[in-house]
Amino acid sequence: MSSSSIKRFQRLLTIRKAQENEGAVALGGRLAELQRIEHQRDLLVEYQSHYVNANLPNDARILKQIALLQQQLRGALQQQEGRLVIAEKQVEQARSAWMEMHQASLSLEKLIERRRRIENTLDGRKQQYEQDLWATRKAFQKTDQDLA
Repeated sequence: MSSSSIKRFQRLLTIRKAQENEGAVALGGRLAELQRIEHQRDLLVEYQSHYVNANLPNDARILKQIALLQQQLRGALQQQEGRLVIAEKQVEQARSAWMEMHQASLSLEKLIERRRRIENTLDGRKQQYEQDLWATRKAFQKTDQDLA
C-alpha cells in the first residue's frame, strides 16, 4: 500500500463530500418546499375555520355563496393535503439519498484512516528491518576489523 492509493482515496472522498453537500442542499430545498406547503395548508385551514365560525346571514343568495366558498375551500384543502403527502415523500427520498451519500463518505474516511494506520505500521517495520540490517552490517564490519 502506498501513499498514492491514499491520495486516490482522498480525491474520491473530496468528490463524495461534494456530492454529499449537493444532497444536503437538495434536502434543504425539499424541506423548505414542505414547510411552504404546510404553511399554505395551515392558512387554508384557518380560512376555512373562519368561515365555519362566521355568523350566517339571513340572505339566501349570500348563504349559497358562503356554501360554495366552503366547498371550494374543502377542495383546495384536499389538494393541498395531496401536495403535502407528495412533498413529505420527496423529503424522505432526499433524506435517504443524503444519508446514503453521508454513509459512503464516512466509510471512505474510515478506509483512508485504516490504510494510513497499515501504512504507518509497515513503514515502522521497514524502518526496524533497515536498522537491524545496518546494526548487523556494523557488527560484521567491527568483527572483520578486529580480526584484521
